[in-house]
Amino acid sequence: MKSLLSLFLSISLLASPTNLTGLSQAIAALFNMKEIINTDYIGEVSMQTWDENTPFSLDDCVTLTKKDGEDFVILNITDTHFSDYDYRAFFAFESTHNIKRLVNKVKPDLITVSGDIVCADSTVYSIKRITDLFDSFGIPWAPAFGNHDDEGNADLNYLADVMMSSEYCVMQKGDPEMGVGNYIINIQEEGSGEIVETVFMMDTHRSHLNEKQIKWFESCASSINALTSNSSEISVIFHIPNVQYQYAFDVAWDEDAGEWKPGSDAYGEKNEKICCERDGNGNPKENGFFAAAKNVGAKFVFCGHEHMNNFSVEYEGIRLTYTLKIGYGSGFQFGFNGGTVINVGEDGINRITHKTLTYGFIQDIVDVEC
Repeated sequence: MKSLLSLFLSISLLASPTNLTGLSQAIAALFNMKEIINTDYIGEVSMQTWDENTPFSLDDCVTLTKKDGEDFVILNITDTHFSDYDYRAFFAFESTHNIKRLVNKVKPDLITVSGDIVCADSTVYSIKRITDLFDSFGIPWAPAFGNHDDEGNADLNYLADVMMSSEYCVMQKGDPEMGVGNYIINIQEEGSGEIVETVFMMDTHRSHLNEKQIKWFESCASSINALTSNSSEISVIFHIPNVQYQYAFDVAWDEDAGEWKPGSDAYGEKNEKICCERDGNGNPKENGFFAAAKNVGAKFVFCGHEHMNNFSVEYEGIRLTYTLKIGYGSGFQFGFNGGTVINVGEDGINRITHKTLTYGFIQDIVDVEC
């Protein structure tokens, strides 16, 4: 057995040296399956607290610098679905390769990850594996959790602890009553120091945002507006779409013609149900987030979750966009494999582009000028 394992590892080294860590972790997980299944991995609960009386400070936000005269480039990756030892552990090799290709092509200033980073009943190896991957790029990266991340033997705090041990991970846990991973990223001009974009990273749990999160978002966004004289554009990245994705699609899509209505300012495809929060009868359930987003003048919302939807549509002044998922561990449909590039200029987001790798090379399939 040891000889076969050594041979397998040697072949992998020759084929792709950078995949050795992932392969060895997947094999280790297979050998230790019984042990890791019967172990709970619990992380440290955040001591941060927030209420309406908590003073806001820009020092509590993550601050990244945009070079004068150049776009700040965000590459969003979603629904990686890394797992310790089931079939998705081996699909992760393809995802790893493609993430590296995207990073090499896009050369982002920031990588955001919009949920379902890991999945299945064991994730203690796979979270280290994906942390090592993103850390290897040597640029800031910012994850948010999805509905599958905590279904395994490692809780969200443990997963966050591993990712936050990375030199380049900018994640903050935030108030535990709001979940794990609610934090703010400000992008500021190098010369003037003016904040041009504020990105809220938020934990949608297994359904969507809770009441306290929405209050926190509205309060902090209002404070940023006041401190920057509304110079900073507000955007949000989370995993599960809010109900307005359904409303926006219903308004913009011509069911009879099978296309977007003229003038709808909509792009991309819908190939599966919009899995927003719904009531017992299956009707979209409103939680107040969109009203808060409109109230603070937010302009962009990005989500993951649905693997075969990639549409982007403007609805009541806010552009709602599905980010393009990566890899085949989350299912396959031709063209739906890649990442989403978000360009931030001196006046905020100016372009959103889905870059697919399904065709053997990186190709733009949805390109929205904002």
